[in-house]
Amino acid sequence: MSDTAEQNTEETARQAEITGLLPVLSQLDKTAAELEQQAAAGKEVTAGQIAAYETEAAHARHLVNAAGVSTREITDAEQEHRSDGDRGFTGRALDHATNTRHFEPSPAADASSDKDRDIEEEEISL
Repeated sequence: MSDTAEQNTEETARQAEITGLLPVLSQLDKTAAELEQQAAAGKEVTAGQIAAYETEAAHARHLVNAAGVSTREITDAEQEHRSDGDRGFTGRALDHATNTRHFEPSPAADASSDKDRDIEEEEISL
């Protein structure tokens, strides 16, 4: 194989690896936006939602680090593949992956989980 063909193969593989990160980053962006909107509106935020966000952020961070890609490479890939998420999602998602936010479950979420626990305990004692 010639050097040019080998370089093209490597470049194609690299682009495919970067493009493979886009769905993970898109999902993280959506999850973070939902949590931020719920928290800002005073709506219920559950421990499960927070755990999902933190897991997605850690997963995205791991994949980006393992791939050794730059922010520029990822944003360029976003430009080429617009349909994967809202405009600018890679920048926002990378920010969440590197600077994971701290969310607290809302009191309503804690109360409902206590109520569920009480119901389960009653069912078990029957």
